[in-house]
Amino acid sequence: MNRKLTDAQITATFQWLRAARSHVSGRALRAALRQQYGASGKTERVFALCRMLREPTVPEPETIAELRRELLAAEQARAAAQDARDRAIGRAERSEARELAHQDRWANEIHTLRESVEQLKGERMRRQSLEDHVLRLQRELQSLRQRLARHEGEDR
Repeated sequence: MNRKLTDAQITATFQWLRAARSHVSGRALRAALRQQYGASGKTERVFALCRMLREPTVPEPETIAELRRELLAAEQARAAAQDARDRAIGRAERSEARELAHQDRWANEIHTLRESVEQLKGERMRRQSLEDHVLRLQRELQSLRQRLARHEGEDR
């Protein structure tokens, strides 16, 4: 047997449940209707009435509506600020990584150049020693040529 529940029956059951507890769900309302009237009503209709009865029927004062708009705007601004903060932190981290890579590169370059300078200092000392040796050998060669020239001059 198909029994149609009236809006008054559904509203009365909703009010009875609300008196028993603070929040009334659509499922709880359908269960109470089934228990009280032997029928739970169509889900869509009962849930729609439940939503309507839960919402205040008195229009909000303008100040509350304004506060809700301001709260929404503040939440959006907060989300935008957090997004901007996250982007700024990302940029700062990437910048720091680039700076460290830059400093490491030039520290390695300076180290290589210092090693080259030290090596060249050693080479300068070695070159000076070799130049002194070449100079001694040239003097000795010149002296030997002069002696040879004297001996050849005596032999003629």
